[in-house]
Amino acid sequence: MSILVLLLFFGILGIIYYGDSQKRFMAFFAGTLLFPNVCLFIKNPSISPQHIILYTFLAVEFLKNREELLRGIFRNPLIIPLGLSVASYTCTALFNGGLLSIDMYYGVRDIVDTFGYLIAAYVVGKNNDIHKFAKSIFPFIAVCCFFGIIEGLLNANYPYKIINSAFPHYDGLYNLNSDISLGQSWRTRTCFTTKHPTAFGTFLMTMFLFYLPYIKKNVIPLSKLLLLLGFLAVNIVMCGSRTALFCTLIGVALYIADRFSIIVKIATIGLIIISFTAILGIIAANFQSGQGRGSSLDFRAQQLIFSIVTIENSPIWGNGNKYASHNLFEENDAGQMRVEDNSGTDMGGLESVVFTLLIDRGFVGLISYYLLLFWIFWLFYRYRNRFSERDDAFIIVAAGTLFLTLSGSIGNSSAFLFMIFGLQLGHFIQEKEKQDNEEESNSLSPANLHQDGQKQVQFESN
Repeated sequence: MSILVLLLFFGILGIIYYGDSQKRFMAFFAGTLLFPNVCLFIKNPSISPQHIILYTFLAVEFLKNREELLRGIFRNPLIIPLGLSVASYTCTALFNGGLLSIDMYYGVRDIVDTFGYLIAAYVVGKNNDIHKFAKSIFPFIAVCCFFGIIEGLLNANYPYKIINSAFPHYDGLYNLNSDISLGQSWRTRTCFTTKHPTAFGTFLMTMFLFYLPYIKKNVIPLSKLLLLLGFLAVNIVMCGSRTALFCTLIGVALYIADRFSIIVKIATIGLIIISFTAILGIIAANFQSGQGRGSSLDFRAQQLIFSIVTIENSPIWGNGNKYASHNLFEENDAGQMRVEDNSGTDMGGLESVVFTLLIDRGFVGLISYYLLLFWIFWLFYRYRNRFSERDDAFIIVAAGTLFLTLSGSIGNSSAFLFMIFGLQLGHFIQEKEKQDNEEESNSLSPANLHQDGQKQVQFESN
């Protein structure tokens, strides 16, 4: 099986190199999901198949589509927040280590490993049809949902074990030498090929909210689309991520509130409230109970206090890029990577980007990260009604930002969000440029020029 996994990996690299832009991105997207960042070719520095897929995609884009890639980096609508984020990484490294320090290396790696997905997807979205991507990736998403449901029913994850066993090193949470069963007495848990159920939940929520607006678009047959949305919804429940379920419901509520008439809004939102009252009751109970301590609101408050205390000597720039992951996390007796305070109290896994951003890059890093997310949201929300085809991309940004705030980016799960953000941002710029060109051509049409000439003559005669 290991040989087949490696053939799949190198096959994806081959498609990225030899395929056209659309096929390259499909392979890039699929490979990011199938090969988690816990299976490694090299352990130090950490080089996973997921890293190689990202770097190969960017390298191929540079070789074959250099002008568009450079334009996507230096002339995209996010240049200000992205520039501030890069400056934050740089200043953190300079303050804590220096120009040629390991801290600077971590900063550069983190910039590429985080924002590389956004830039790559933006370049593809700006020069391709996003609807073709949605149709092309449809079968792959359906297959992922099928395996997720099978995993939940059997309480056994075979794809995860097979894929991670094929590589020289493994840095995951589960023992590959035994059956991987994530289900608990009080909930089902699935992760498919991702590092953690929360990472799988990020992917499922992102794809559900990506396909939801297609109900109103004549792109995918409605029966097939509803079936896929149903599969995604079942998987969101079965993955056991309460954050994924909660943020998906928030996204659906935003979609309804922005799309339909007041009567439909009231009826649909009422139906959602009735249908999910029991589920939300369980979520709320577990957010406060010891049984779901990782999602406890009291526990999150303790983690926030711990994060602020940790940067008391460097609140502006933080303690250094990757400081939390390299200096605070330690493996406990159960094989889990956890954080403890000075008194030995368990601080969990710092389940929010807020905590790790504060510790690593201080308040400047935290502000620059959220500025980027809010900038993307505002662009999408401001222009959602401008084009001939209504755009609901702001919904994914809102739900994704909430997800990252509540549960962080476990297993590089933010990659799924940033790929869809970038794809939709590229589509947005493509539509905006098309409309601007049409308006310019209309203003220069003979009829308009003749009308302007008549107005000028009338003005001069007066």
